[in-house]
Amino acid sequence: MKELISLFILFSLVINVFSQQFIEIKKIKQSTKDYSEFGASYFEDGIVYCSNTRENIIISRQNTENKSLYNVYFAPLNDSAKNTNVEGLLKIVNTIYNDGPISSNENTIVFSRNYEPEKFVTKEITNVGLFISNKVDNIWQNPVSFPFNDKKYNFGHPSINKSGNTLFFTSDQPGGFGKFDIYVSYFKNGTWSAPENLGKEINSSGIELSPYIFQDNRLYFSKNNFDSTYNFDIFYSDLQNGNWTKPIRLNEPINSSFNDFGFICDNTTENGFFTSDRKGNDDIYKFYSTLPAFESCDTMIERNYCYHFVEQKTVDLDTMPVVYEWDFGDSTKEKSFEVDHCFPGPGAYNVSLNMIDTLTGDIYKMIASYLLSVEDPIGPYIICTNDVKVGAAVEFDGSQSILPDKKIDQFIWLFSDNKKFVGQKISRTFDKPGIYQINLGVTFDKDETGKVQKQCVIKEIIVE
Repeated sequence: MKELISLFILFSLVINVFSQQFIEIKKIKQSTKDYSEFGASYFEDGIVYCSNTRENIIISRQNTENKSLYNVYFAPLNDSAKNTNVEGLLKIVNTIYNDGPISSNENTIVFSRNYEPEKFVTKEITNVGLFISNKVDNIWQNPVSFPFNDKKYNFGHPSINKSGNTLFFTSDQPGGFGKFDIYVSYFKNGTWSAPENLGKEINSSGIELSPYIFQDNRLYFSKNNFDSTYNFDIFYSDLQNGNWTKPIRLNEPINSSFNDFGFICDNTTENGFFTSDRKGNDDIYKFYSTLPAFESCDTMIERNYCYHFVEQKTVDLDTMPVVYEWDFGDSTKEKSFEVDHCFPGPGAYNVSLNMIDTLTGDIYKMIASYLLSVEDPIGPYIICTNDVKVGAAVEFDGSQSILPDKKIDQFIWLFSDNKKFVGQKISRTFDKPGIYQINLGVTFDKDETGKVQKQCVIKEIIVE
């Protein structure tokens, strides 16, 4: 295999988004001991990936360097996964040359493949191009070449967004910042636009590979380090106001001192797959959160001990030497018919509205009397300052969470910038101004089935 294809296909020859102490990894069972697997991508109820595993004891496809070539395979994510379109997909993708990796949405697949040589030579391996297939009447059509493919250069490792109008890929075409750069093309008016280099914020004088577009505004990708190893690490960058932010490196256990690339994730960013050669060959690893997931969280009700008091019963006082006076049962009184009052805290208060004789100061008549129960909201509760500044440490306290007759085992904090913490009280800083959503989840007693119970609330803060 040519050197450039070795870089592009066989990475092992070259080679705090969230608080990842809560992330565990394990090699998927489809990863083999003697062969390489890489380039996982979601497809229907599973993943498709590339492998150069020997298909049977008779046939083994190899290049001029006697290295096995890659095909695309499917692995279900669970036992009930459906794969109705997989057979048709693999039929049009796999050839006698290197095929994959793949990116897809519901109606389009984009994948890498060797260009066909000018003449048929079994072991001649050409550069890599992009090929596109659309699904019509639930059938994948014959793939067509990406209009900007050029056999002198490599175009590969595609990532197409869910709506199918934006395609990211890696190429060594001229005009980039390094040996391989990441480019983007847009589908407009029935055709793909000329590729645009993502710029120096993403690309460097080294190698950038395996882009993965997440929710149209975050790009995960791999780049080689400028150190003694030149190994690949996984980074991400967010699209803000039309510009890509400075890439942030993912922490361990996803990144390591070996080559790590080919990152994909689900909507939570806490479950997904990546490729690493940390055990020798390229293998696909699954990563997952060890903390419970919290869904359908209620907006937190702020504690409010203030009430508005007004009584419907009225008496004409014009000809009487009396005034209205509220007695709130907390050692405070106020002379007015309609009044706002804040109690010192939760409790049971005997509230009454009286008519007071202005001559004697005695109660002339009681208009109304009732027992008011002031209670704190039940559930997790977030205490923090409302004055939050960029760069300043802020304490978040969950100690006043109330779950009667329940013992809280764990406090889990998740912020909208994907920072995650565990503990009743935690402290953190914010790097950027904006509106942040705080999710506080708690776990407590097991139910009758042995499952740990959980509850969560959401609160927003403004960071200036």
